[in-house]
Amino acid sequence: MKKRRLSKVFLSSAALLLIVLGEVLLQLPPGPESWDGRLLVLAPAPFGIYVIWRLFLNPYVLFLESHACVNNAFSRYRIPYGSVSGCKGRRGLLVEVNGYGVIPVDAFDASFVGKKKREEIAAEFERRSSEFPQNDLRVTFSRVSTTGWPEYAGPGMTLLLFLIALTGP
Repeated sequence: MKKRRLSKVFLSSAALLLIVLGEVLLQLPPGPESWDGRLLVLAPAPFGIYVIWRLFLNPYVLFLESHACVNNAFSRYRIPYGSVSGCKGRRGLLVEVNGYGVIPVDAFDASFVGKKKREEIAAEFERRSSEFPQNDLRVTFSRVSTTGWPEYAGPGMTLLLFLIALTGP
């Protein structure tokens, strides 16, 4: 069961639409006349799209049979239910994991907004952790970095577009 609200997708889609609309409005007369000028105006768009994806669409909480997958902005945690000792946090959800400290949940639904959704996710963590034995060794805690090609593609494409626009004829 993946916990994600429709509003998160709606907000990020609206932000993408605003980026495209802003780019279109900048292109209208009396906008840049040359293709280099237009490319210079469009260059920041891939970086904006990357930031929206990384911060709003990518993070989520996924409840599986024996563990939860918490996908934060730059790392993914696999948390066995037997190692969860509790949840806390006033503004964002923090999952206390025995032997590993406190894991923040960066999913937009579970942090900063949506107190009801945050409490629902915390209750689900606590319910599942009470059902599993503390010494369940089927799944171990793990943390994996999710940095990779998006970190190069978004900013790299923006830089490439700026370079092409600035070195034009």
